[in-house]
Amino acid sequence: MSPLRVWIDQTPAEGARQVVLSKEESAHLVRSLRARRGDALVLLDGHGLLAEAKLLTADPAGAVVEVVRVRQAEPLRPAITIAQGMPKGGTMDDLVRTCCEAGAAGVIPLETARCEVKLDAERAAAKQARWTQQAAEACKQSGNPWQATIAAPRKFDDWLATLPAATSAELRLTGSLEVDAEPVGRVDFTGVQAVTWLIGPEGDLTADELAAARRAGFRPVVLGPTVLRAENAALACLAATHALVGRAGG
Repeated sequence: MSPLRVWIDQTPAEGARQVVLSKEESAHLVRSLRARRGDALVLLDGHGLLAEAKLLTADPAGAVVEVVRVRQAEPLRPAITIAQGMPKGGTMDDLVRTCCEAGAAGVIPLETARCEVKLDAERAAAKQARWTQQAAEACKQSGNPWQATIAAPRKFDDWLATLPAATSAELRLTGSLEVDAEPVGRVDFTGVQAVTWLIGPEGDLTADELAAARRAGFRPVVLGPTVLRAENAALACLAATHALVGRAGG
């Protein structure tokens, strides 16, 4: 049986041999997963920690675990950020969770011209908190020791205006249906440390937005012969990047 993955809110102090889990995590571990004393666990904190542990007390109000061995995982390279025009309904929730499970380093929700989701400051903060929690859940589900950073929702033009100048270690790509978009398989990922994928919402980015993205250094890239839904496009971008980086020896 594989060890159960457990989320901890704070990294254990150096040399600590025991950790008390939060009430929520304890209840989930003991009541939902039916963990018992002596069960093997893996502790994750979202900052690269991978700690082998075992359950000492199966207390749903505050389970105690013994830390057996600790190591720090290296972040995935290149760091992949998904800048996503927010799709309507609950699709963005699914998109965030799936991208985080697939190894995204960050997700930037964007309000674009064709975006049907309009958020005031209060709703934007609530959404960011919800998506951040989903990023933590994605770590537990996938075993990724690094939690993705979920940015506050931003307007497309404001976001582009704050981007620094692109460097040779960064790729900026747009999932695009433009006639001159290059096939993703031709993109050279050799030596790249960071990749930002820009993906439009339902209806895609407007011609003006695509032109502005090009001026900011984004290259239009076609992912395949068919048109993908926003959430599927994001996952395809992540999968293609991981595969092509491997081919390039990354």
